[in-house]
Amino acid sequence: MDVGEGHRTHPGRGDRGSSGRRLLRIERAEHLRDPHRRQRHRGALFTRALDPCDHKPGERSQHHSRARWTTDRQDPGNRRRGPDNPRCHRIRQGRNRLHAGARHRRGRPSSLEQRSVRTHMGIIRRRAAAVLAVAAVLAAGCSSNAAKDTDSVLTIGTTYYISSLNPFVGIETQDSTAYSMLYPQLVQYGPGLKLEGDWAKQWTESPDGHTITFTLNDGKWSDGQPLTADDAVWTIDTIRKYSQGATASMAKVLAGVSSADAPDPHTLVIHYEQPMGPAMANLEQMYVLPKHIWAPHATGDGGSGLTDFKPEQQLPVVAGGPFTITKYEDKGTTVFTPNPNFYGPKPHASAVALTYYTNPTALIADLKAGRLGFVDNIPFKDAAQLKSVPGIAVASQPGNEVTNLGFNSSDAKKQNRELLDPKLREAFEYALPREQIAGTVFGGEAKPWANILSGWSGDWVNPDVKPLPNDVDKANQILDSLGYRRGPDGVRMVPATSGEKAQPEHPMRYTVIVPNDTDYDGHLQFTLLKSAFEKVGVDLSEKAGGDGTQAYSLITGPDGKYEDTDMFTWYWHPYIDPDFNLGVVTTSELGNNSDTGWSNPAYDALYQQQRTTVDPAARRALVWQAESEIARARPYIQVVETNLVTASSNGWTGFEPELFTLGKAYYTSPKRA
Repeated sequence: MDVGEGHRTHPGRGDRGSSGRRLLRIERAEHLRDPHRRQRHRGALFTRALDPCDHKPGERSQHHSRARWTTDRQDPGNRRRGPDNPRCHRIRQGRNRLHAGARHRRGRPSSLEQRSVRTHMGIIRRRAAAVLAVAAVLAAGCSSNAAKDTDSVLTIGTTYYISSLNPFVGIETQDSTAYSMLYPQLVQYGPGLKLEGDWAKQWTESPDGHTITFTLNDGKWSDGQPLTADDAVWTIDTIRKYSQGATASMAKVLAGVSSADAPDPHTLVIHYEQPMGPAMANLEQMYVLPKHIWAPHATGDGGSGLTDFKPEQQLPVVAGGPFTITKYEDKGTTVFTPNPNFYGPKPHASAVALTYYTNPTALIADLKAGRLGFVDNIPFKDAAQLKSVPGIAVASQPGNEVTNLGFNSSDAKKQNRELLDPKLREAFEYALPREQIAGTVFGGEAKPWANILSGWSGDWVNPDVKPLPNDVDKANQILDSLGYRRGPDGVRMVPATSGEKAQPEHPMRYTVIVPNDTDYDGHLQFTLLKSAFEKVGVDLSEKAGGDGTQAYSLITGPDGKYEDTDMFTWYWHPYIDPDFNLGVVTTSELGNNSDTGWSNPAYDALYQQQRTTVDPAARRALVWQAESEIARARPYIQVVETNLVTASSNGWTGFEPELFTLGKAYYTSPKRA
């Protein structure tokens, strides 16, 4: 089936699927993003000690939400992530985007050289003080064996931050990890990226695929209240009830669900209107919330009370997972302490102190100084030199971050409408210097890539979707054939057009939005793109995109109408199951996870068909077709797939880096050597 080329025809409202860009879970409803779902909470950098022992259940923390916009990023050209994402963390919340698919993109700064020496040194001093203070406070008053407890505190450095402890609000990649540690999931990913039981110890599917029955582990919430199947039923019913409102960011994980019931406290039955191919993978993204805490907030228009609720203001968080959170600072240090009532394997660490760094140079300095036990994302440019530092173990393995050059593919686009032509974008792919970008920007920790999914998706990845070679002659040949002749200055001219959306003759000069919350040097990548595109008669200019929220607002602007943008660079962290990232470019995601504005009814139908196909081989054929159509239409040109580069020190072992945002073992398995 040839789905053909499509364009966005009207603003739409999408539902959530990171995680990311991580999300991006970065899927949020239109009314929840002001200006976008990848909304961020601003936080000043605090250095005060964080005591995980000074709150009793039910006490309100004195930590309050701060103004939303970040001003401490000084890099020009500052993605996603974590709509989202949220995962997707895409979330990609993310992009992050958040989760393993959206762990969509979101949240890491770059271009360190742009920062002033004063800011740089100030952050180093403050971060060093914060890390040491956390360790000191954890040792004081929490245990009769303070020295032993301090020694078993896992200190983690990151350039991803936790934007919110509310799963209906959070949009950063790091959010998904926090939710996984706080809340039960029916299933999760374990080592080897295989689905395994979490709260559910076993499950069975009915022969017709309409019912899944889960047998649940016995457990309690951290406040001592029973953890039962009724909590899961309430969570499912609430998400479905407000799927067009407050819970839109999680509604997609329950696609096809008609109802849920609890025959007894340890049995959950989920009923589907029709069999769903990604049912179990989707349920991995659902966090079960404590009914006795959350039900009073299910009020207001569209359930708005659910998104207004701020668990971070009522610490410690009532949790059912392996940890609760006793101290929270979105742009500072967040402390996870073990939940004694957790139904699963107990954490080896006496606490986990997660510290956010705006400056990766400061992060690396603290790692070298022994103040950090683990760093979850080593800057690509630092990986090689760190491998020779005594006492630090650097791990590099294939990751799930896919970077891209995106195009405004919406029919609402007002200027430079020639960019809507897939043939022109094919020429641009031939002009793209992927190998140079992989070596220069990513220090060799990346490889050329063309699929919207990452290699983590295994057999779901269509082997026929491959990057085009960097062929300047071919690019020029295509542009010549399309009638774009070079002007006196070497820049190609676009002939005037007529009709409803007529354009005057104009040069091929385009603005590229470059977010600066990426884990790579976006400005450096842009300079390579600019130089490469000059060879084919195209002039690019850079526009700083800011953080993920700001970038999304610019890319889809104005006001989510997809009218202004030409091009952008960003990334996704695709989920393992293909459903989420294939859905990012559907019409239903306009105004939500779609940053390109691409819309194609035939593709939408293909996407829905793969969702409701249960036979793995038949579904894989549809998934491969969808990947091919995205690669042909090119709302994105994927650039590289990066490695996952982490580092540990201070004698810690047992890390499972690939489970970031995916499984509870990410925090429970590390232990002292």
